[in-house]
Amino acid sequence: MVMGITIAAAVLIAVLLIASMFYVTKKGYSRKWDED
Repeated sequence: MVMGITIAAAVLIAVLLIASMFYVTKKGYSRKWDED
């Protein structure tokens, strides 16, 4: 039971990290900061 919750949480965090990284890369992180 606890193992399943831990694995689910780890997968969720990994997906969020990958999604945010992909979004930031696609949007152009460095360009955004250069403009500011």
